[in-house]
Amino acid sequence: MSYYCDVCSLNFACKATQKSHVSGKKHNKRLEYIQLMERSVVVSPLPKSICQFALFDFFQQYGTIRWHRIGPKFLIMEFNDRKSTDALLKEPVWLNNVKLNIRRRRVLENVGKPKRAKQNSPTENACPISYNNIKHIFEENTTFDNQLVAFLNAVQLTDAEIESRYECIVTQLDEIFKPLFPKCKSYKFGSTQTGLGFKECDLDIYMDIGEPIVETRSPSAWTMFLIFKKVNNLMHRMHHVFSHIILIPKAKMPIIKFCYLQTNVFCDISFKNSLGIHKSYLLKYYISLDDRVRSLMMLIKYWARHFKLSGTGKMSSFALMLLIIFYLQQPSVNIIPPLIELQRTCQPLIINGWQVNFNENVTLPTITNTNSISQLLHGFFSFYATFEFKSLVICPLDGMAHNKSEFKDTDSLPQCMDRYKVCIQMDENLKLNLNRPMCVQDPIELCYNVTAITQLTRLNSFVQYCAIGAEICATSSQNDYRDLLKTLFTTVVKNKTIKDTFIVIIPGQDFVRVSELNEMETCTDVTEKGKFTKSDWYFTVFNIVRDILEKVFKVQVEIVSDNVAEKQQKLEMLSDVHTEKHQLIVLSCTGSHRVWYKRKLSNMVFDPCLSCLEKEALMSDKTIENNDKESSSQKVNLEFMCEFQKTIHPPKVTLVISNENSDRGVFQDFASFARSKLCQITQRTLTHMQQFNKRY
Repeated sequence: MSYYCDVCSLNFACKATQKSHVSGKKHNKRLEYIQLMERSVVVSPLPKSICQFALFDFFQQYGTIRWHRIGPKFLIMEFNDRKSTDALLKEPVWLNNVKLNIRRRRVLENVGKPKRAKQNSPTENACPISYNNIKHIFEENTTFDNQLVAFLNAVQLTDAEIESRYECIVTQLDEIFKPLFPKCKSYKFGSTQTGLGFKECDLDIYMDIGEPIVETRSPSAWTMFLIFKKVNNLMHRMHHVFSHIILIPKAKMPIIKFCYLQTNVFCDISFKNSLGIHKSYLLKYYISLDDRVRSLMMLIKYWARHFKLSGTGKMSSFALMLLIIFYLQQPSVNIIPPLIELQRTCQPLIINGWQVNFNENVTLPTITNTNSISQLLHGFFSFYATFEFKSLVICPLDGMAHNKSEFKDTDSLPQCMDRYKVCIQMDENLKLNLNRPMCVQDPIELCYNVTAITQLTRLNSFVQYCAIGAEICATSSQNDYRDLLKTLFTTVVKNKTIKDTFIVIIPGQDFVRVSELNEMETCTDVTEKGKFTKSDWYFTVFNIVRDILEKVFKVQVEIVSDNVAEKQQKLEMLSDVHTEKHQLIVLSCTGSHRVWYKRKLSNMVFDPCLSCLEKEALMSDKTIENNDKESSSQKVNLEFMCEFQKTIHPPKVTLVISNENSDRGVFQDFASFARSKLCQITQRTLTHMQQFNKRY
């Protein structure tokens, strides 16, 4: 009598041998492989008339999709159980009068071990709202309004999708975290709350743990460190629910990023500040005031996303929405009222020192503006193409653009800014960050510049695209805006029209002697004696900048002579005589290393006797070594000019750094890194030289 294994198609002489085989790894791996195939299907080819996300959304009605991958011509799906695949394969499936070609997935085996694809993140999957997937909407010969409706249907989250994919996460998180925080309550905020979310967008969550969170550690109190530690441990134990867990504890708003596997949604959860919820309520209320507002916001938000004007490290979506709100508050538009008008008639609700509530039932004047969405879009582009970002602060609180000088002398600010005045009187460090290319004041958290991270190059890009957008709107208005959206999304600003330049100023007041050399013999101030002379300081700063460029930024540097007859000379040939003689020295720099990429090396221990420059140079060496081991870190082309300009009164050095022929996006990343590093390293190295009495 023989015993047979149906899974592995093997015969065994006795039952004991068969039992031993069934409990072995090879049999179980084979069984897992078969079960994986039973739960998976492939749809190929994909019908061109149906967008990929609509197709994926259609299949969700057959059951929960555990994993999926979308390619140009195929869709692979793994369901939670085989009932879903059996239902799909049982009879022909039709969608929009198109028969779908569905077959069971075949997974290749490798010596009995199923090679299962790792779970994809949204960035690895084809984006369902990318322009290539929706461009057919704008190519149809129809009106602007019809194109806009089709566009919104293709890209925005529906109420049903929010309910099925997002709302359930908030509810289930409360159940999961009850053992840790018995009084916890989760709230969604951001685009899924305001109704401005794109399909497959992330979910922002605030969890109120029901207990106070303190800054200092105490045996009986919750600190942010302890919360992160407990939540991280719980999430890693529940690997069947959470994946891609990333802790960001030192951000302005500490968050934990993760993927919720049951609905394949990426989430950001915070525990510290509930103001985001109230800001979302305000946006949602503004959207409800006029039917045109939501459509306009979705259109501009997609435009900024398409041209990479918004996103991580750029302008945030919230900042972009405030720009739209501020434009709609202007007297010439007058569709949205300033927030202060909504707060006058209600008892203030104060959270963290700021009034978060407003009167939703206040009687507002009738909106007399009858402009179409296309005309409002034209107005938005024209407004910001000529806006004086350099000198003005955008304040949606009162709908006014205040001069930056008013915030420096707070007595000149209007009465509506009284809470801001009280805030900075209590803590000077909470002053609105005005020293940025762009300043948009949060209407609730008045000390917060929501565009503080927006660099000058990003602002220049935004203004350039607004100018181009205004021109496109003006031209297409002659054809009833019929070709507006297609032209708007396909017109790219050339790199040469954007001035890739940034400026770094290195002040010398704290390092340069006030007294002349012949006065130093009788000078009794020890601190003054330890300082540099002006000529020595300029020479020292030049050499520090040279070393930063070569040793920290890892670029090759040559001096560009102002005499055409002379050849470029090597930088080390420049003496203190040259730095004293020339008011302007131009350096040509070329490099291939991304020393700013994954630079955080927390495990490095430095000799305390090293200067800041020497430490940063060692970090660059280690960063390059680590990055070279990763295939994702390829060498780049970085080329720029650095102008070294001297100013005598007051003593300072101005560095003007301009892009020459760098790879696209590389110079912007370099600028974000170098802008702060150049001044920081120089000043700390000068201080170190004074302390240890060193000279170049």
